Amino acid sequence: MVTATEAAALVSRLTAMAITGGGIPYYKGSGPSAEPTLLTLLALSALGMSPHHAKPLLSWVGCLQNPDGSVGIDARYLGQGLWLTPVAAVVFHRYDLREARDRARSFIVELKSVTITNNPRIRQDNTLTGWPWVPGTFGWVEPTAWSVIALSVCGSGDHPRAVEGRKFLLDREIPSGGWNYGNPAINDRELLPFWDTTGLALLALRGATDAGRVRGSLELLERFPEKVDSLCGLAWASVGLDAFKRDAGRLKQKLLAVMKSVPDEELNAAHFAAGLIALSGKDVFGP
Repeated sequence: MVTATEAAALVSRLTAMAITGGGIPYYKGSGPSAEPTLLTLLALSALGMSPHHAKPLLSWVGCLQNPDGSVGIDARYLGQGLWLTPVAAVVFHRYDLREARDRARSFIVELKSVTITNNPRIRQDNTLTGWPWVPGTFGWVEPTAWSVIALSVCGSGDHPRAVEGRKFLLDREIPSGGWNYGNPAINDRELLPFWDTTGLALLALRGATDAGRVRGSLELLERFPEKVDSLCGLAWASVGLDAFKRDAGRLKQKLLAVMKSVPDEELNAAHFAAGLIALSGKDVFGP
């Protein structure tokens, strides 16, 4: 889907954003943040790029890990953005940083979403434990998906937390297909699915869920590539289809075109890195 020359050019645009001393910002001119840095590291791994690009980034990320294993959003706010810890765990695993990975995995296992008694007027199961954006709050699809992905990558896919996390995701699937950020419906009216959330949820469910169980979500991504316009949505929708070995060709063609055309001043490094992961053809989310 992407030639070596095209990949090298795209990677150069991304790594050129690195701040002196390590770290990638979301946008040029802003400070470095964990998410774009972590996804850049996964993109470099996926494309088999030289380790010299990764070393300063890994060093910078290592400084963000707290004593409890969690990873903060940046050096100023180490207690915020802890939902990024699963992304960091995947990176630590890919780069064989076992001690950092294991500490991150322990934090992931211990972090739980708030649960409440089920309401008969609401079809979702609120007793299922997932993962929150912020400690002490309810579970959401994206942090739950990332946590399940990280546990699977780190060899803990059969852990009870991962098993319940997948049940949580299946429970939150919109009946007609796809995932919103949290609830599948409000007052019996289905919410709109989001492409990136749907792709991440599918990635988290692969290998443990039959394709027939999530057929509506897979068909949603396959049938409407013309409706997916954002770089982020194209990237994660492609990854989600790849996870179930479905055809993501049209999405990837559009993704590559978008990545080539986005101006440097509008380039979101986290989304751009996710695009590189999707285009690489390599599974960086496997054990």
